[in-house]
Amino acid sequence: MHPIEHLRYVARAHGADPVEVALGAADALAGVSRDPAAALVSARRLVEHHPTNAPLWSVCAHAVTSMDPYRDVDDLTKRIANDSTATNLVDALEGATTICMVGWSGHLVDALARRGDIHALVVDSLGDGQDALRYLSRREVSCELVAPEGMASAAESADATILSALAVGDESVLCAGGSLALAAVAYCVQQPVWMVASEGTRLPSGLFTVMVSGVRDRPDPWASGFDVVSHALITSVFGPTISSGSADTLARMTTCPAADELLRRSVV
Repeated sequence: MHPIEHLRYVARAHGADPVEVALGAADALAGVSRDPAAALVSARRLVEHHPTNAPLWSVCAHAVTSMDPYRDVDDLTKRIANDSTATNLVDALEGATTICMVGWSGHLVDALARRGDIHALVVDSLGDGQDALRYLSRREVSCELVAPEGMASAAESADATILSALAVGDESVLCAGGSLALAAVAYCVQQPVWMVASEGTRLPSGLFTVMVSGVRDRPDPWASGFDVVSHALITSVFGPTISSGSADTLARMTTCPAADELLRRSVV
């Protein structure tokens, strides 16, 4: 596929798994890595089309700031593709019988499918919960969809409420809508709140602030479909190199370069 057509394909891949889109972006940017101007314009377009895909933003940040973008993007791609977050979750879920989750998380549904002995209470978020339910059902994992009026009871009854980070900032995490309500209830009833923070989700302050503002700075933030969850509500953190870390582990995760040039809108 021609590099430009590849970039257009990735830019239009809305609704796909964020990790797969990020990997596709890395492959597409590799085709223009020898042309810094083309790489910058392409990266800006990808960021504009995927405003909450932190792994993709991380790939683009490396592509436009590195002295050897092909090598650095390839290294990051390998880390994203070989992310061991699901394996860490499988081990941590030993002894659990019921968990509560919201929306879609590729690493979490993978871990639940690999265990096969845990009942998942799935809260929908912009239709992503339905995707998680279908994935788990096809793999014969016990699961059910939780109505909005049952969210609090689900968080109270589960062994753990497990949220997934779309992007991780210095003091808070951008998550699917409904995450803040679940985390707050679980925190108040003293039930564990786990955060899944996969490879590439940690962003520097500038990029994280712009990402959050892009989806939340509107007259009706309750209709945005996204929540910002404080680190203070989180009990344990799971990532590619983190197994049941404390909440302050999130702030210490490695960030991508602070590529402010990504934030200027392209002219094409």
